[in-house]
Amino acid sequence: MNSKKNMEMANRTVLRHLLEIELENYAIKLKLTNSPKKVISYELMLDTLNLLNQITTGDQSDFNRQVAITAVALLWTHSDQAIKENLRKILTPILATIGFSPSNIMLDESLRENGIYSSFDSYISKLKILVNDRKNQIYVGEKCYTLTSFQSGLWRSIENHKLLGISAPTSAGKSFLIYLKIIDLLHKGAERIVYVVPTLSLISQVTSDISKLMHEHRVLGIDVLNSFEENLNSFIYVVTQERAISIFSEGHVSDLDLLVVDEIQNLEKVSYEGSDRSKILYDVLIDIKNDANVAKIILSGPRLKNIGSLGFRVFGEVSREEQTDSPPVLSLTYSISENKKKYFLNLYSVLFDAPLQVLIENSFHINGLGKSLYNVNFNNYLNQVLDCLKNDVNVVFSPTSNQARKSASDFSKFKGKSNNKWLKSLSEYFKGSVHPKYELAKIVESGVAYHTGKTPMHVRKSIEYATSKQLIKCLFCTTTLMQGMNLPAKNVVIRNPHLFIAKKKGSASLSAYEFANLRGRAGRLLTDFIGRTIVLDEGSFEPSDTSSEASNLFPEEHKDIKTGYQDIYDQNSEYIQEKLANNEVAEDGSSKHLITHIRQMLYRYGKEHGMSRLKDVGLSLTSSLLNTAIKGLNELTVDREVVLANRYWDPIDINRLSDKYNAVNQPLVASVYEQGMCQNFLIWMMFLRENFPYYFNRYLAGVESDTYLYGVAKSAESWARETPLIEILQSRFNANEAAIDDKIDSEIEKLSKYVSYGLPMLLKPISDLGRQKGSLISVIELGMYTKVARYLADRGVPRETAIKVSRAHGTKSDAVLDKAILSKALNYWELQHVQHLLN
Repeated sequence: MNSKKNMEMANRTVLRHLLEIELENYAIKLKLTNSPKKVISYELMLDTLNLLNQITTGDQSDFNRQVAITAVALLWTHSDQAIKENLRKILTPILATIGFSPSNIMLDESLRENGIYSSFDSYISKLKILVNDRKNQIYVGEKCYTLTSFQSGLWRSIENHKLLGISAPTSAGKSFLIYLKIIDLLHKGAERIVYVVPTLSLISQVTSDISKLMHEHRVLGIDVLNSFEENLNSFIYVVTQERAISIFSEGHVSDLDLLVVDEIQNLEKVSYEGSDRSKILYDVLIDIKNDANVAKIILSGPRLKNIGSLGFRVFGEVSREEQTDSPPVLSLTYSISENKKKYFLNLYSVLFDAPLQVLIENSFHINGLGKSLYNVNFNNYLNQVLDCLKNDVNVVFSPTSNQARKSASDFSKFKGKSNNKWLKSLSEYFKGSVHPKYELAKIVESGVAYHTGKTPMHVRKSIEYATSKQLIKCLFCTTTLMQGMNLPAKNVVIRNPHLFIAKKKGSASLSAYEFANLRGRAGRLLTDFIGRTIVLDEGSFEPSDTSSEASNLFPEEHKDIKTGYQDIYDQNSEYIQEKLANNEVAEDGSSKHLITHIRQMLYRYGKEHGMSRLKDVGLSLTSSLLNTAIKGLNELTVDREVVLANRYWDPIDINRLSDKYNAVNQPLVASVYEQGMCQNFLIWMMFLRENFPYYFNRYLAGVESDTYLYGVAKSAESWARETPLIEILQSRFNANEAAIDDKIDSEIEKLSKYVSYGLPMLLKPISDLGRQKGSLISVIELGMYTKVARYLADRGVPRETAIKVSRAHGTKSDAVLDKAILSKALNYWELQHVQHLLN
């Protein structure tokens, strides 16, 4: 017993020494100390290898894998270059034994370049590698893939179970494994797949990734689409929950070979007020449970507790769970703190309760701790840190989109322009597709960029591509980064958890769970052994438990997702029952969504099936209350199809809208080039603002003045008519206009938030009441109406590129991807937007 305890203490000492060297060397890299670089001693190397030998001959638990990847990563990173070749021969079989064979690509140049291991002195070592690799190898078509043990277990679970929940950090490689399984299923005859993601950026990335794999594996005859198309027997739909709800609730798809719901943690707010998107995602899953026949379902997200039980609660079926907390990338968190006018660099690791700490010798530039304003002194502090990391790809978290732009601009000036011809080309592309004075066009010349909700989609895709090629070394992002974007960053830099500069009522901060996911963005799978997060102001983070020590400042937080509407109903039951009993309009925003849901279910399915649907989501209403509510719904005079097509409108409100619509006698414009489009949009927006303020504020919140409302209508007219973004912006702002940077970003936000999302959502029932078969709603949403442009948009091509291709093709609408036309019409960056569609 004592020998085992002594061994455990010795191993902890080894790990501590390794982390101390990592801490001291990173402090040197950040120029916080003046010490010479530390190298792992021969004795420490032997002790580390002894520790790894114990793991490889013992229990292969998740925790032991974390210990092993910590030891391997630090040993490889901080050993003398002269011994790396000998170290490779020792570490390669160790990584294979613990189920991390793919990580050997970082040790072995021959494996990286040619797919063949370099030579070994020992035949036994080579045999050990081959045996362990074989256990985790799969074939997709004729191609062999060597997986991690987690990925291979995941592969088997997908094959053997109908319903699977996956909980794993970003760097565990779960998305790639799911893509491979999609290709495998297609080879085996699957034809109908739906992949649900939370953001448009992720739609684009997943569409591109799957399309490229399909080309690589010569899977032909099936399209990867971003919106529903009629009369398709074979398809892969990659859609947001908003598009998924129309696919399933309107009965377009009833049989599927595979459903994937990625970033399933977005269900977390379904049991709280607000958060329409969580409720839509939940409704999608309930619709699928009741109305679709699905052969396999995968629910995937990071750090989720009991994801298997989540699958059971939603679908009512036994669910398999696959979970890991030990990806093949070591995640470390650094922070800078102050104590008694001295500054310290702290290193947090999941293996130790308390952080390691080193005194900062060079603290002259550290400024702004305990504050939130981005003044000159703090910007200098941030820029100095980023300059020390200039050879790495870094993601910098910013509290707001405006601050991301300003910080990126400030660092680009600090860094100076690059002479790189590709960055110059990227700059010219942005000037020619957004605006000659577009600030990002200047910023990217320094190898710096920002990526926010105010960044146009074609710009985002180009920034992501340039970052993947390491042309962009420093990328300033907002919370869009946490929703699964696969950006190749070695380091994530964050000042504090706040999502504000000046705190106001309703200001929010990242939760411990959200911050854990953000930290998971550091470290590139199969490229980096270590991903590092740097917190510039440790004091701005509060412990998750007030009784805890500082060791719990950055926990590897997990989330247990609740589902159902019972809690919301209990909080507002008297009001809800009163409105249902009296068949009254609900004005109270806190309960209106639930009243709408109840009425929609009863209207669609009647009492028996409606009651069953309500029980599915935790609502048990009395029979008498249901009878009264149904009686009121049966008295509605509006066309049933209109109610069914507008699921998130209260049927009583739709009935009121129908009556007023008939009285107004002013149909929504039906054609792209119909005269008076702008005025028509404006009339209906004002009408809905006056008569249906709940829905107006739901979709156009923040639009208060008539002048801005007119701006939305005018922009929508240009947007729907395929006016390129640069023409829209140039018509609004001349090159010498004051504060043009803010104005350009505000106009882009207007187009993405209000024109292409809020306005079509608001006007959809008006269009449906007019029975417009060739509805303008989807045209407004996409900003495209020509056949070629919409074909490309449905396959993940950004609007600006799709319009350019459409114009180049002219009347040749059948030659969508004429390579000669594409090569002539598109520049290098635009060609990347369509690359996934080319053989």
